Amino acid sequence: MSISSINLARVSFNQRANALRDALQRNQAGLYAVQGELTTNLKFTRPSGDPVGARAATRFHRSLEQLDTVRGSLDHVNGLLTEAEAAAQEAVDLLKEARTLALSAVGDSMSADERQAIATVVKSLLEQMVTVGNRRYQDTYLFSGHDSRPPFELAMGGVLYGGDGSRRAAIVDSDGSVAAFTIPGATFFAGASTQVAGVVDLDPALTSATLLSDLAGASGQGVRPGRITVRVGDERATIDLRSAATVGDLVDRFNAELPGGLQAEMTTTSIRIVGGGGRTVTITDVPGHSLALDLGLRGESTDDTRPGADLQPRVTRLTQLSALNGGAGIDLAGGLRIRTGETVVTVGFEGVQTVEDVLTRINGAGVGAWARIAPDGRSIEVVSRVSGVDFAIEEAGGLAATRLGIRSLHGGTLLASLNGGRGVQTVSGADLRITARNGAAFDIDVDGVSTLQDLIDRINLATGGAVVADLTSSGNGIRLTDQTAGAEALSVSPLNSSTALTGLGLDVTASGGQLVGRDVNVQRVDSPFTGLIELHRALDGDDRLGISRAAERIERVLERLQEQQGQMAAIARTMSERSERVESESTATQVLLSDVRDTDFTDAAVRFQQLQVALQASLATAQKVMNLSLLDYLR
Repeated sequence: MSISSINLARVSFNQRANALRDALQRNQAGLYAVQGELTTNLKFTRPSGDPVGARAATRFHRSLEQLDTVRGSLDHVNGLLTEAEAAAQEAVDLLKEARTLALSAVGDSMSADERQAIATVVKSLLEQMVTVGNRRYQDTYLFSGHDSRPPFELAMGGVLYGGDGSRRAAIVDSDGSVAAFTIPGATFFAGASTQVAGVVDLDPALTSATLLSDLAGASGQGVRPGRITVRVGDERATIDLRSAATVGDLVDRFNAELPGGLQAEMTTTSIRIVGGGGRTVTITDVPGHSLALDLGLRGESTDDTRPGADLQPRVTRLTQLSALNGGAGIDLAGGLRIRTGETVVTVGFEGVQTVEDVLTRINGAGVGAWARIAPDGRSIEVVSRVSGVDFAIEEAGGLAATRLGIRSLHGGTLLASLNGGRGVQTVSGADLRITARNGAAFDIDVDGVSTLQDLIDRINLATGGAVVADLTSSGNGIRLTDQTAGAEALSVSPLNSSTALTGLGLDVTASGGQLVGRDVNVQRVDSPFTGLIELHRALDGDDRLGISRAAERIERVLERLQEQQGQMAAIARTMSERSERVESESTATQVLLSDVRDTDFTDAAVRFQQLQVALQASLATAQKVMNLSLLDYLR
């Protein structure tokens, strides 16, 4: 620091004293400031000390706080993924061991007692697999989604999945972005069956309370509120419908502003414009809007009625049952029956009013069934959460399951999908013979038949009404009803060594004039638990065909499990890389913060030394200039 010269010529004593005092104070203040920097290692302790630097430091502090939050989140994520990878590897190892045991037990060299001994080992593998599925990291179950309960338990003769099927997410970057990082048990362990997909379009009718957001619209892109222009004759109106939320809002706004006596009406499927009376009516969208297109009203017409397109209302939980089937409603009298292994429950629908009521009844039946609205919003679908046992949805004397579209064996069921996907094996020529009570025989060729309804139609055509085929109204299976009378018993027998009789479930004995076949379209969860349970049962029962089929399932499931393991490893690698990037970003931010805020000791020490020299020089100067002389008095 330089020392300013003090011109003392013709300066009074007081002025000299004040000037020297100011110089000393400046030096001492500078020394104090530099001393503070050296003591605190900070260039400034208050924002007023360096407003620009303080603003930058605040910004860097905020960034570091965000990075600390992200780092803590990623530490938890990486810890959980490390545990999940270990669990996944253990599950793969258990299934590989089961595969080895299954392959060793298929041959003829092993006795029934030896197979039963292996069954004990497989049962232990099953219990270990359940334990792996319930693995936790801290207070989080790895495979339960967001559910806080153990996701798997031995129940109803199988393994029940109780997770919610969702993925956990966390903040994974400094920009606040969120990413999912877990794989729920419904995905990794395939904890739920292939859905009994809804085969009936429930076709809800349009009502004034229908939300626009619940409409697929004429183009399938939804109905987007906007502005439209309607021109009839010389009259023209631009109608703003951007605030409309329901179909009723649209109709009311139309009728308040349509020109030329036009009126809007709501049908069960659309909104139409009436009252044209032969005049040319032109409806267009204001540029940037698409409501007229979404409603199917865009264009020019001279018809008295301008029909809109089917707006395709979606099924929601609040949809009234009375609005389904195009507004005719559906009759669910008699309820339906859900079969999970040996557990059979009849679900009644007395008093239900909405789709949510139906879903609640099914989901609350206590048989591991999980009903939901299909993603397309047109139907209901149901899955089973219980691995290792048969799952079916049957009629209970009425048509509720059929009308809801969730009967697991229905007319549209493909023959190729029966028997766990093995289908129905046929031969050249007739496959089976139906013998009526009057002795009449009818040969049925199953070749070329695609669905169960096709088969039913072929049987009815071949028998000419003597034996009527349909689906049973209680349970699942093909029903044959003999309309003849005689001393013979109604029966079905194979022809030409065909196995179609067994494949169609008709290898049963008739009761009186009726034969009801077996359900050959039961569903099973295609999971590691199912493979282990099937293998255990086959080994315990010395069933070599069952062992072979269980081995096939285990091989298929193992391949899928390894694919999921690879996906989990990819997620873990991504999260690890994010951690490294966040750590690097934190280090860089700390360096920038240090540059702005922290003291440069070398620079501070030099400045401190300069200020000391300046202070000493000021004191020495003061000593000289403050001494009074005769000249001071003469002046």
